[in-house]
Amino acid sequence: MVIPWKFLLLVVVAGCLVAAAWFVFREGHTPKSGSEALNWAIELQQAGRYDKAVQVLQTWMKGPSRDTSHDGFLYQQIAMIYIMKAYKKPKTRDDSIRQSELNLIEAQRLFDQQQARDDYTSLFGIGGAYELLGDMSDKDKCRLYGTARQAFERQLPLIEGDSYTAYGHTTPLEPVRTDIRKHLDGVSKKYSDAGCQLN
Repeated sequence: MVIPWKFLLLVVVAGCLVAAAWFVFREGHTPKSGSEALNWAIELQQAGRYDKAVQVLQTWMKGPSRDTSHDGFLYQQIAMIYIMKAYKKPKTRDDSIRQSELNLIEAQRLFDQQQARDDYTSLFGIGGAYELLGDMSDKDKCRLYGTARQAFERQLPLIEGDSYTAYGHTTPLEPVRTDIRKHLDGVSKKYSDAGCQLN
């Protein structure tokens, strides 16, 4: 049996209309939770819509139902979206690096302000992001690598004890310390290889 071309055309048009309706609904939809906002931002980032992904998280952070204790994490996520944009869109690299750094500064400010005892790895994430920025930067490698190194150095003594238990799961902490030391050594080598002067 041969399917008539008019029927195929009708199916394609109907599919396009459904996709367009979903897209319009999704674009105007406000996330109901932080995890929904984060998942949506990840979808948008994967689709190469970096600015829209950032906008979703920024809008959520301005909303009345957000949990402000997660803002530092969300600033780090925004910084990572800009890092991905810098990699994928070289024409806007300098602006993306600058925007990423502004969000990392805010994440670190919140970390310093909150001094959360159960926040074991925020500085590690911030340091890793600064290291990536240093890898991409043409003019600020030394400053960015230096900031990454400082974050790793600050993070290391905050990992206290042999293990950490949360939500019924125990995580050994020595591998975490080992990973931080590895990144600290790596960024210190990059700092030296870039000809940066030790402070």
